[in-house]
Amino acid sequence: MSTHRKGRRIKLSVARRMVTDYLWMASGVARVDVTRRVALHQLIAVRSRLREPPSWTAMFVQAFAIVAQEIPELRRSYMKWPWLHFYEYADSTAVVMHEREIMGDIGILPLRFHQPNSTPLKELSEMIRRAAGAPTADTRFHRKLIAVARLPLVVRRLIWGVSWNIPQLRKEIGTYAVSSVARLQTELGTTRSPQPCLLSYGPTDANGSANVRLNFDHRVFDGALAGRVLTRLEEVLNSSILDELRSLAKSEEAHPAA
Repeated sequence: MSTHRKGRRIKLSVARRMVTDYLWMASGVARVDVTRRVALHQLIAVRSRLREPPSWTAMFVQAFAIVAQEIPELRRSYMKWPWLHFYEYADSTAVVMHEREIMGDIGILPLRFHQPNSTPLKELSEMIRRAAGAPTADTRFHRKLIAVARLPLVVRRLIWGVSWNIPQLRKEIGTYAVSSVARLQTELGTTRSPQPCLLSYGPTDANGSANVRLNFDHRVFDGALAGRVLTRLEEVLNSSILDELRSLAKSEEAHPAA
């Protein structure tokens, strides 16, 4: 006698609810991707000399914030209420998308950093490291996100729909995001993000180059500007960020470890 096994229904965990809400907010955004091959061999060479090198995530977060200070379109968001308009922020708030356990399941937790271009690179890297390992209960921002995710669907949609059209509330979710799976020797393809800009980067090749992708809201700016943004990003990485790494290397050489 054969037995027939049936499937089962699985309730969405808080972690999956958070991802579902994130994608719902991103569903109405007109996303476009541009990709540039970026030379990173100088950064790799100097970074390899450091005892405690800043993370690649910190370098890309800071470099993009520097470019955003120069290019105001990178600080703009498309607003629908009370009429269609752009809102331009005076400074940037970065969100780093981080995979971690959330109430018993694996999900994506946004780590938020205000004005990363004004924070020393080493300090920014340490802030990202601490935020990635801190319990969710330790951060008010994360407690709020989890509390909202536990509400009924209709209430969540209402909260996010209103928040997404109030400039100060929307800034809480970041003016741009950075996400990467380069550590797994893979790279993100076309992605969805509610933030106007999502920056991602892939693993480096033998020549020290990597694909850097900018996923952006086409309603805010166009592909030509996005291409210029990636060109400028490469310049900043190989000037301002490289100079800061060199300063860290000189400091370590002047104060060798015991």
